[in-house]
Amino acid sequence: MKARFQTICWLITSILMLFPMSMNAQEEPMSISGVELLRKGEQVSITLQTSGKPIYELNENLKARTLVVKFRNTKAAFADGRRDRLFNDPQVEGIRFLDMEPDTWAQFKLRKDDLIFDMVPGSNPGQLVFRFRPLIQLPPVTLPPDPEPATIALEALDYDDSNPDFTSLTFSFTGPPRLFVLENPQDRTVRLRFADTAPADSFTLTPYEDGRVRVDELTTDPNQVFVTLGQIASDFRLEKDELSDPARWVIRIYGQPIFQDIAIEEEDSSLTPDEAAKLDREKRVRNAEIRAAYQQGENHFRKSEYDLAIEQFQKAYASGKNGVGEFEDEWNPLAIQSLFRIADTKYTQLERRRGRNYHQAIDDYTTAIRVANTTEIAKDLIPHAQFRIGRSYQQMRFSQEANTSYELLRRDFPSSYEAQESSFWQALNQIARREWGQAILQFEEYLKAMPNPKFIHIAYYKIAQAYYQQQKFPEARDFFDRARALDSRYVQEDPMLLFHMGETYYENADYDVAREIFQLLLDRYPDADFSKFVALRLGDFLRDEGKEDEAIAAYSNAIRSYSLEIALMGKLRIANIQAERPYSDEYRQALRTYDEIITLYPDSPQVEEAKLRKGLTLTLYGAYREAIAALEGFMEEYPQSVYVRRNIIQENIDENLKGLVDRAYQRQDDLGVVTIYRDYQAKYLLNFRFDTTLFQVAHAHQKLGFHNEAMDLYRFLESRVEGPMLELLQLQAAETLIQADDFQQARDQLARFLQRYPDSVYDADVRKKLADVYKQAKEFESAALVYEQAIEKYEQDTDLLRAEVVPEL
Repeated sequence: MKARFQTICWLITSILMLFPMSMNAQEEPMSISGVELLRKGEQVSITLQTSGKPIYELNENLKARTLVVKFRNTKAAFADGRRDRLFNDPQVEGIRFLDMEPDTWAQFKLRKDDLIFDMVPGSNPGQLVFRFRPLIQLPPVTLPPDPEPATIALEALDYDDSNPDFTSLTFSFTGPPRLFVLENPQDRTVRLRFADTAPADSFTLTPYEDGRVRVDELTTDPNQVFVTLGQIASDFRLEKDELSDPARWVIRIYGQPIFQDIAIEEEDSSLTPDEAAKLDREKRVRNAEIRAAYQQGENHFRKSEYDLAIEQFQKAYASGKNGVGEFEDEWNPLAIQSLFRIADTKYTQLERRRGRNYHQAIDDYTTAIRVANTTEIAKDLIPHAQFRIGRSYQQMRFSQEANTSYELLRRDFPSSYEAQESSFWQALNQIARREWGQAILQFEEYLKAMPNPKFIHIAYYKIAQAYYQQQKFPEARDFFDRARALDSRYVQEDPMLLFHMGETYYENADYDVAREIFQLLLDRYPDADFSKFVALRLGDFLRDEGKEDEAIAAYSNAIRSYSLEIALMGKLRIANIQAERPYSDEYRQALRTYDEIITLYPDSPQVEEAKLRKGLTLTLYGAYREAIAALEGFMEEYPQSVYVRRNIIQENIDENLKGLVDRAYQRQDDLGVVTIYRDYQAKYLLNFRFDTTLFQVAHAHQKLGFHNEAMDLYRFLESRVEGPMLELLQLQAAETLIQADDFQQARDQLARFLQRYPDSVYDADVRKKLADVYKQAKEFESAALVYEQAIEKYEQDTDLLRAEVVPEL
């Protein structure tokens, strides 16, 4: 009986450790001699070096963080003899090579369950490359919120043409709205936009037209009103005034009405020589005055005397205009240019003083464009003026108006330098509006259109930043490399851009460059929002390089130097390192840190991770009951966590139950096994996924004499298991029936076993048990016959272990 018990225990242990029964060995097995890990961004490549072209089979369960590669007729032949290869990588924990004679299984253990993998050939036939990378989750599409309703009502629009010099349009409101004026010289229209405004219920637009202006249409958006005016006057000019109490905008339209038939009496057909000479002298004097005033304005502008420059340019324009009106001369080109220079001076003055209100500059540029279109003089200055209008809106952060101006510029003057440069500034607008894809396309258009782009280094930096925001880290790194090669100092003036560049190199596993960038950010901007995270990131570098003690020192330095939030993040990182250090008691300190965060800072964002890590750490070091309690608490408190929704917590609880039962079973604590089963049966064990654990529970019930419960579990497992374990299960079911004195059922069970498994390793045991059953039933002839058959079969057996049954029989 002692030999039989040793045989059963040896076979149970073999089944539980999943040792294969196959003994087919081949003559010349291949070997696995090397493992290499290479990380590029979020992709990890692991190369296995074999002595030939391997034959393998894949079994993957990425949700359970496991991939098993079964190499046929292969041996693991590493120089150091170790069968485990551990990686300091955030995605792949390591590889364990298991000997399954004559095969070898490579078990990849992953840290994340949202990975996908593929296989590619290596540089030679003996290399097998596995690539792991995260599954990219597309963000949910969210519709933009509805605009807020307008708070101001347009109540009336009144017209007044009683003054011969101008026509008045008076808009009356319930409150003071903002007014934006956009002039389109091509179709001679002016568009008025009243922000945060809607027409009152009683408002009705009355059509109007006189010799100066025509009110074309009124349109509305949810929270703004647009009024389009048609230009009729030959010298159209618009002035606007805001009045209060009640709130009004008064628009005055100046210009010569086209319906007025002004009869100009012709001069006598001939002038005396004195009169002609006098007119010529006056004209030359006037042109000289214009040139002098214009030149003085330019001199003042170069000296940054902007107010004096504006005064001289206005003087030059007034002289030219008076000459046209009084003497009917042609416009002096310098007078028209003075209008553009007035606008340029105001724009430059605001830009250098970092002003915020560019409306006056916009109005002056608009007037200059209108006059240039009317007189056909200095039209080559219009693209520059239109470009400056866009820049003015952009300086005031009115991105919609700025983009409209840039698009008009590219439509009307597509070949101008300003039109090409406007693509760059519009792309910056799109960066500010977080339209990353459109910004990249606009920057590319700018780089293609300009033969020698002025802002090429900035464009490269911004394209890289846009790719970073899209999490396309290899593309972002490519453009950061190009930008740094052109100008490495530009990025140092922008802490956010510097931080994004450091993160890009970190994600591409270029730790040396990333560390250099983060150290620069920390030195130049110690109080910036990003700097506090940089201190932790420096520790991450050391951790990823396997320098765990130095990483802990860096985290400790961050804990002492920054806020509570950073301190908790640093403590959590230190604890995570301590929790994963084998062969030490540092995990106890990690557990104390987790408890400290959970107890003292229950409202901090780090509590969720601390609770999860606590449960996993207890699992790792065999505190199974405490781990189950911690993980159950996590499931109850965070039911929407990704770890709960993807059953990761449930799988860890199953692993803890398996370990708990297995430990008690190995100690032969059968009562402990039964107690564990009854404690967790209703919650987890009715359909448990580990059949070997349920077999251990059934065997414990059998040994304690709970035969009915044992038989229920054996019958339940019969439909789930196969192979050698099914043979062992049916043998133990028969043993249970014998112990319950149910000899008839036991005899039938043993007979079916011999019929189904004639070559089973349990054949001798089963034959002896069958004979014993016949003897118990007093069927001595049948018992003797079974004994004799068994002796005859095993008496000449060369297997000494199997032949031990003969003397006993």
